[in-house]
Amino acid sequence: MLALGASIALGCGNAIYAAHITQASEELARAEQLGAEARAPYEYHYALEHLRKARSEAMEADYGDAIALARVAHDYASRAVQVAQHVEPAPLVPRAEPF
Repeated sequence: MLALGASIALGCGNAIYAAHITQASEELARAEQLGAEARAPYEYHYALEHLRKARSEAMEADYGDAIALARVAHDYASRAVQVAQHVEPAPLVPRAEPF
């Protein structure tokens, strides 16, 4: 009976993880479309690394950590979207020619 409960819990963890990782991935893609890598680099990269780590944890069937990491990734991807929408990109400064 205990094994059945564990297998059901593991199955639920996988489904919950899938929902969270999908949301985080979609929000990060939205941030990328808005140029968040340049406009909100801290938030963007923080989200990206948490997304990568969430996927790594899920590959090891550690769904509790994977879900928590995917939630953080989604949160920071959302922040990256917000910042990117309100920050103008920094102008490119031409490099000076050497003498």
